[in-house]
Amino acid sequence: MWRIESHLEDAGAPYDGRAALYDRLVRSPVYNRLAWSTAPDDYAAFAAAAIGSSTGPLLEAAAGSAAATAHLHAVSERPTVLVDLSRDMLDRAGQSIAASAVNAAGAIPAHVRLVQADVLALPFAAGEFTTVLGLGLAHLFEDLPALVAALRAQLAPGGRLYLAGLVAETRRARRYLQVLHRAGEVAAPRTADELHRALGRPADFRTAGCMAYATLRAV
Repeated sequence: MWRIESHLEDAGAPYDGRAALYDRLVRSPVYNRLAWSTAPDDYAAFAAAAIGSSTGPLLEAAAGSAAATAHLHAVSERPTVLVDLSRDMLDRAGQSIAASAVNAAGAIPAHVRLVQADVLALPFAAGEFTTVLGLGLAHLFEDLPALVAALRAQLAPGGRLYLAGLVAETRRARRYLQVLHRAGEVAAPRTADELHRALGRPADFRTAGCMAYATLRAV
């Protein structure tokens, strides 16, 4: 099986109880095409680039159910930590990683840890990771500089932050993001250009449908 390390007094989180539904939506090609004009394969490709960028320790921040990354983590040999606020999400991630692992007998590989924590108050020493991945994360935070600073603080010299988030590049996506924003699920909608500027205009920035992908260097 797997152990979830917790650094929170309150084990509850907004996505507790909804992990299975979230997992199905993120994995669904139909949902992603209709809602966001993109595809789960794009998420997996960005994650694969991040995981393949180095051999040192890797942090996936706000990993959720690891819908796009479970298999990648299972076959990678990098020391890896998945962090999320929701214990239910991490349990779902553990199930998916264990199912993808070879000869794991229902367990996740020894190089993978599951940690319940707030991404803005991570319980790790500064500079501990050579790669930080935040997949589908940027649109959740109003204060992007605070998010980027918290994640960059985890990077070792020469490390890179791979950050992705939804952007309002279609009318449908803007309406959907506005609904989610009013429900308190996401930050106010941003266009790709607004996100690019908010991130300091990183050179490595692209969009696929309504998902934007950026790579930022350690400071």
